[in-house]
Amino acid sequence: MSDAPKPKPFILPNRQHVTKEPDPGGRWSAQFPEMMGYSSQGGGKVPADFGWNTNPKQWQEELTPQTLAERFEELRILPPKKDAPALPAPATPAKP
Repeated sequence: MSDAPKPKPFILPNRQHVTKEPDPGGRWSAQFPEMMGYSSQGGGKVPADFGWNTNPKQWQEELTPQTLAERFEELRILPPKKDAPALPAPATPAKP
């Protein structure tokens, strides 16, 4: 084992200047016009008493092939069936 100190990693003091990346503060530049920064992200807040009405994951796990087939039959819409054409009347009555 060596007692030599570990070399320190090379860190650029101003990475954005060297790599021409957008800055993390989100200031717009002509070089990156579609850039998203801190100012373009939403600032909304979720209320403390917010709760989901349903649990989609649980709903998906409860589906079985049978329940899927039942729902498919409920939602399936078929075009109306056309009436079968009437047969023409016989020209001569049948004799017994």
